Amino acid sequence: MSKNIAITIVQDNKTINKTYIDLLKQHYSVRLVDIDAILPESFIDSDLMIIQINLNDPNAIAPLKILMALPERSHIPTLFLLREFSRREIIQASTLGATDYTTYPCPEDSFLQLIYNMINKSGKKIWAQLSETQEEALKVSLKVVENTFRNASLGLEVSQKDVKDSCNLIIEATAKDGLTEWMNTIRQHHVYTYRHSMMVCGYLLSFGMLLGLSKTDLQMLAVGGMIHDIGKAKVPLEILDKSTALTPKEIDIIKKHPEDGRHILEKQNWDKVMIDIAAHHHEKLDGTGYPSGLKGVEISDTVRIASIANVFSGLTDKRPNKPAMTAEKAIERMLEMKNYLDFPLVLSFRDVVLPSKINIEQYKR
Repeated sequence: MSKNIAITIVQDNKTINKTYIDLLKQHYSVRLVDIDAILPESFIDSDLMIIQINLNDPNAIAPLKILMALPERSHIPTLFLLREFSRREIIQASTLGATDYTTYPCPEDSFLQLIYNMINKSGKKIWAQLSETQEEALKVSLKVVENTFRNASLGLEVSQKDVKDSCNLIIEATAKDGLTEWMNTIRQHHVYTYRHSMMVCGYLLSFGMLLGLSKTDLQMLAVGGMIHDIGKAKVPLEILDKSTALTPKEIDIIKKHPEDGRHILEKQNWDKVMIDIAAHHHEKLDGTGYPSGLKGVEISDTVRIASIANVFSGLTDKRPNKPAMTAEKAIERMLEMKNYLDFPLVLSFRDVVLPSKINIEQYKR
């Protein structure tokens, strides 16, 4: 930690709990700015911005929208301090361009670690590794994912055209510049559901390219990955983003998301293949999956592929209530799931995520 690192805190005069400010002043150079007096020069040399305003107050939101839209701010990581962990607050923070968010007050050690991570894993450094084509594809697709989930949660239209167009941008960027840096940047996104959807999209795209699929089929896989978890838009955020183990009742609620996804997409006349992926990506070959208990040949090839990408992403991604596996360990675990996943397809998928082959003889016994 260093006093050479500058943090700008933007707040309104209605903020009650400001104890974290004295904590930050012990480690960083802190500048306090009222939301009504913010200017570009107030934050232009900042390493981090913290926003602490009432996100339900239109009078505070209006100047904040202007601030967050300024090009000078675009690559400064921005932390929103929420009064409640409500869906409305999170949607508002995400729409405004939050890099991350947390409720406050929270434990001091956790807060300082979050600040440290945001400063030292700056989005500016990560995004700088992308080509212009990759950056454009990522910006558009992230916004589409956010809008898609927000609209689904509100019962509004989930646009097939927007999702397909964004996936075409991803395909074009990948064909030109590869997918590695694009995926590395996605891994830093703060919302697990959005991050997971984009990662599954990327894995499916890579898998499809390995299999030599046409652009039309690549688009189908990419779109399927992006919207496979759309039903989670109906899951309460206090369950979806819970940092501790879920209760049996909460697990039952989570398990409703494939059916919710099917209803959302059927209602809006989505392609049958997309509905199949959203509804059945948790089915297992032995019939023990959900929601329909499909078995063997009842599970389509497309769903089998999507299920593999979904499982791999879930095993290797960082989550509050479980550690992430390495790619090698995840593939080993998946090769043991012969009753659940399509074994030959897992072997093929291994070549997407591992630079060298692992010994598979033990799994064939």
